[in-house]
Amino acid sequence: MVRTQLYTSGGEFKRPNGSDYVGAYHVHVSQGAMVGGFHKTESHDKLTPSTNAARSLVQRIMSELSASQATPSRARRATTPPPRRTPRRTPRMTPTRSSGGSSGGSGGGY
Repeated sequence: MVRTQLYTSGGEFKRPNGSDYVGAYHVHVSQGAMVGGFHKTESHDKLTPSTNAARSLVQRIMSELSASQATPSRARRATTPPPRRTPRRTPRMTPTRSSGGSSGGSGGGY
């Protein structure tokens, strides 16, 4: 897991040779801050935080990445969708006609 496209204007990180780093960087869950906006397979320098604020920022990002790695996001969970349920239909009540012939009143016509 990596947090990408971060930027420092200087004074926060040192390169391995001790020079101040200015530019894009990323924070890798296990490597910390590294040169470049994105992680790549080619070798690239690790950055050392040169201030307490930068050190805290990198530690916080690494903790967040680690936590999100431990609990996969909902989109990535491999779950089986619940079985599809068809709604129950209640029988439709249709009015019935009585066979008595008279449509009004009470009782028969004796």
